[in-house]
Amino acid sequence: MKFLIVGDLHGRIPKIHFKEFDAIIVPGDICSDKGMRKYVGLWKKHIKKTKEIISSDEYILKLIGRKKYNQIEKESLLIGRKTLEFLNKFNKPIFFTPGNWDQSHGTTNIKDSSKSRYNRLKSNLDMYLSKHSNKILTQGLKNVKDCQYKLHKFGNFNIIGYGLCSGPEKPNGNQGLTFKEQTKLKKAYNKILNRLVALHKRRNRDFTDIFISHNVPYKTKVDIILEKDNPFYKKHFGSSIAAEFCKKNQPLVCIGGHMHEHFAKCKLGKTTVINAGFGPKVNTLLEIKNNKIKSIKFWDGKNEFQ
Repeated sequence: MKFLIVGDLHGRIPKIHFKEFDAIIVPGDICSDKGMRKYVGLWKKHIKKTKEIISSDEYILKLIGRKKYNQIEKESLLIGRKTLEFLNKFNKPIFFTPGNWDQSHGTTNIKDSSKSRYNRLKSNLDMYLSKHSNKILTQGLKNVKDCQYKLHKFGNFNIIGYGLCSGPEKPNGNQGLTFKEQTKLKKAYNKILNRLVALHKRRNRDFTDIFISHNVPYKTKVDIILEKDNPFYKKHFGSSIAAEFCKKNQPLVCIGGHMHEHFAKCKLGKTTVINAGFGPKVNTLLEIKNNKIKSIKFWDGKNEFQ
């Protein structure tokens, strides 16, 4: 079985290099960043200068207001929809997990993440609990399989998806958190992990496991931030949920993106981790045969390599 994998597209239609494939994997961030990217840049500069813990969403809302914010998100969604419509025309199954740009987040009762570290952490965990992708992206597209917290049995494969995550879900230390807050965070974190574990228990044990996570696993070679103006420069910023899931369940392959600095593979225990890269020119072709990876081919827009 050959899987075509496209990287984070951020509103751009992918250029397909590999012509023979049986299915397509899209690990998220298909919606456009055109209207919002400059404000994200201002947020990065703000928190680097002030050390304020405000989320990017809240900072941008305060900066431009709800009306303009909603209009930008609406336009972004429609552009993301065009990407899935383009891929749908190949008439191959498309396994899609939403990225943090794809407006598929869950709801949270905490509105002001800048008030405390607990508010920010709990708000993120609540948003990651969304049970499905935004319907504007997927509705009516017969080949698109929404993988958000879902198990799809395809051929001889179990495909499990977990999207949205943009950083480590597990708090790094308990500084400034009360015991009650720590307990609530642990409960919310375990709710995510347990939901994935429950899906994994329903798998066909004779099939090969593929795990699609928007963000790559935490503390791997493909999750280090290399962008110098980023406040988290040189730090690992992958998903701790994805890392725990892979370490415990050892799927054959974990496919993610989010970390634009990397377009490569690495190992996490027995699991091969693929960072699908960034932009419309990058493609990856994964070939699996007899429960083993036969080959992984990368195309960076100019060269093909393994």
